[in-house]
Amino acid sequence: MTARCLEAERWRDALSARLDGEESPLSDAELDRHLLRCPACAEWYAESQRVSAHLHCASPAGPDLSRQLIGATEAHICGCHHGEPCECTDCQCVDCTCGN
Repeated sequence: MTARCLEAERWRDALSARLDGEESPLSDAELDRHLLRCPACAEWYAESQRVSAHLHCASPAGPDLSRQLIGATEAHICGCHHGEPCECTDCQCVDCTCGN
């Protein structure tokens, strides 16, 4: 069983920032020294690296659906899709007939 870190939250917040590429309140040298002395944080950091790598590899960028979503929502509020006057001020409907 791995020993517990007495200041786990402090160290893991800094290590999490490092994983995310954010500025850490602690230097890399301080973090590296702590990881060498603290098996609990070293284990936590190694697992966090594995999870982070898995998430980045497992979730490829999906298609950009913004135009379809805008069109779908605009179609429900824009009168031009029902033969009525257009009520849009900045119509971005995919199949817009109002000319705005």
